[in-house]
Amino acid sequence: MIKNRRHAHIGLGTKDVEATSKWYTDVLGFELIGDFKAPDGNPIKFLKNSDVVYEMYQDGSISPEAAGKIDHYSFESQDIEADYDYCVKQGYQITTNAIEGIPTLWDHGVRYFKIASPTGEDIEFCQIL
Repeated sequence: MIKNRRHAHIGLGTKDVEATSKWYTDVLGFELIGDFKAPDGNPIKFLKNSDVVYEMYQDGSISPEAAGKIDHYSFESQDIEADYDYCVKQGYQITTNAIEGIPTLWDHGVRYFKIASPTGEDIEFCQIL
């Protein structure tokens, strides 16, 4: 069951993580809580304001229309394999390549997968390792 999960973060793709994160800290008062590199070397930053956490990642291939738009909503997972199996059995459209991982985030990496909502936005389930 994937109901009633704690919100983890909102994913935001950008062409310039440094400028975007600076604006969020300077203008909105967000605090930098994580500064990482993706496996491809691009920067990923996590910023927090109260209970809202943004994951800002740099993607050079992102279209101008998609840059700066919310890419996904993420919810915490305590058992990513069980959550994935549940979503597959329910017939939800998986929009990632099964369960994926980024070993360079947080202390021991993360594992995640995404499903499509009925309106098309990605819903992510993420387990910090």
